[in-house]
Amino acid sequence: MSRSPTICDPCPSTRVLLADSAPPSGDPRYLSYYLPVLVWARQYSWSYFKGDFVAALTVAGMYVPMALSLADNLAHVPPLNGLYSFVFNPLIYALLGSCPAMIVGPEAAGSLLVGTVIKGSVDRGEGGDDDATLHARLCGIVAGMSGAMVLIAGVARLGFLDSVLSRPFLRGFISAIGAVVAVDQLVPELGLSHLADRAHIGHASSVDKLTFIFKNLDQVHTLTFVVAATSFTVIMVCRELKRRLQPRYPGVAYIPDRFLVVVFSAFLAYWYEWDKAGVAVLGKVEAASGRLFTFRWPFQPSNVTYMREAMSTSFLIALLGFFESSVAAKSLGSDGFAGIQLSPNRELVALGTANIVGSCFSNLPAFGGYGRSKVNKSTGGRTPVSSIILSGLTLLCILFLLPYFYYLPVSLLSRILSLRMNLTCRLAETRPVVPNQRGRLVADRRVPPRRVVLPQDPRVAGACAHDDHCPRHHLLLALLWYGHRCRSLAAAGHPPRHTSAHPDSRPHPRHQPV
Repeated sequence: MSRSPTICDPCPSTRVLLADSAPPSGDPRYLSYYLPVLVWARQYSWSYFKGDFVAALTVAGMYVPMALSLADNLAHVPPLNGLYSFVFNPLIYALLGSCPAMIVGPEAAGSLLVGTVIKGSVDRGEGGDDDATLHARLCGIVAGMSGAMVLIAGVARLGFLDSVLSRPFLRGFISAIGAVVAVDQLVPELGLSHLADRAHIGHASSVDKLTFIFKNLDQVHTLTFVVAATSFTVIMVCRELKRRLQPRYPGVAYIPDRFLVVVFSAFLAYWYEWDKAGVAVLGKVEAASGRLFTFRWPFQPSNVTYMREAMSTSFLIALLGFFESSVAAKSLGSDGFAGIQLSPNRELVALGTANIVGSCFSNLPAFGGYGRSKVNKSTGGRTPVSSIILSGLTLLCILFLLPYFYYLPVSLLSRILSLRMNLTCRLAETRPVVPNQRGRLVADRRVPPRRVVLPQDPRVAGACAHDDHCPRHHLLLALLWYGHRCRSLAAAGHPPRHTSAHPDSRPHPRHQPV
């Protein structure tokens, strides 16, 4: 009698696909595996261009001013280095990345950690607070080292580590960074920057800055505080209006409210000469070397001392960047555009390569962000072309619009940065699949649900490496859908008969009360 196939028999074709293994080096598909642009460029049509262009324009209007603030207020490097992160990194990621809707750019956590490296060099007497050339050089070294670490992890196929990272620790760390950023931005928002420069607390701890603020509350600049408070109120009102109106009028999502606030504030600062009234403005935006796009290889032998001192911070930046990029990519998904499958290892290679290329021009470390990627996808961005357009728009800003950044109020940029950090502390989470006490796969109810886990999720793929006709594959999907349906009914006030995500997790009859 021939043995009938069981549900545990592996399916080789799907197992190879879901195991995230590259084709052999002699296979013609090998190059397209690591260069997805060779696949999606042939299938791109002009019907996508309108959505990609509008999405890139929206993201540029919201996040290009924030890049200036991240560089100037957190990393303490020339603002131009923040703009460089939106020129090189999105372009490289569009060519190598496997998540079409994800936008790569600088983040508050990484920028703040770059600032700690610069603070350490100032404390050691290796440069002053105004040594922009050294600060830009250190920024490039940190970005290059973090990119090299991520690239090595991708080549070594360590993408599975995103499933074993301690999420409570990382979320707590990001929340702590949010508190530090909020304290740091209070100084420019209250108009105390000139006093802080005299007291040399620009690189001091948060406790010292809070003490300084309370001691100098009588020195708060009224107009600066009014600008920050008014911009905060306008942005929050616009956010709430867009949230309420978007279900009925989806077009409101395309309104770049932050960009309009920034432009209007800069015009008012120019027209009424707020800089002469004591309001701190961004000033002249120029490169530290005096020339745009100066190439400087970060791994020179003369930088070994700085590399040794920045090793631990670069590793932490790489870890945080990989974590947030992984969460953003899994939340967004690949949407199956051009048949590109989401791959953690290829994501590591793409992010590492992008940061190494960007570090040659001393830009800030840049990784995938859930907030701006969600904005990109919700406003029509469906393909990597939106990242390429964003790179081109930022390049145009650098070449032609730098003189118009002069009158940007620093307090406004600080307020926008504080608002952005609140979103960073609320990272999107996917619901992992874990075994219960009987070894059955169930949805982990300890993690708040963000979306239903799809079969191409690496956590599911590792547990069910079979094709679409495998009974175990369908059973797993049915269990996940059942748990999602139970939670939806409970949230609507109609609890189902069994609220568990798996039938085996119901209490045994002998354990029920008589």
